[in-house]
Amino acid sequence: MRGKVMTVVTLTFCLLFLMAPLALGADGKIPSLLGKWKTSSMGGMMLHSSEPGKETHWQAKQTALEAEATIETQDGRFITGFFKSKLATEKFIGMIAEDNKTVYFADLDGFFDAKLVNRDTIKIVYRHSKATDTVVAIGTWKRQK
Repeated sequence: MRGKVMTVVTLTFCLLFLMAPLALGADGKIPSLLGKWKTSSMGGMMLHSSEPGKETHWQAKQTALEAEATIETQDGRFITGFFKSKLATEKFIGMIAEDNKTVYFADLDGFFDAKLVNRDTIKIVYRHSKATDTVVAIGTWKRQK
């Protein structure tokens, strides 16, 4: 009986050891996110004043947003860039998590969390709340070639 338990424990340990690289991404390397990304989002804005803030990319009753994100610099896991829509341009920073699949961003007034689907697709959840407006949106970024 003790031999069977040791065999199960050993096999479980080996399986976890062999699967660890999968949790880190295909090859364990930090992915490059540099470049231009076409963005498409669904969401909405709740207006708290007569007009949204100057960095807001959304308007009252708007439910979709087409824009472009540019990741200009990447130093290891730390990235910088800007998001540009018809209404505004806004800088952001971000960190690629240790799983090489999750990215946490902050812009001038909000936060967005992302999942890397593959090297050319990112899924985003964005939200901000400030004196003038509150926005929540989900979207997809596609790398431009």
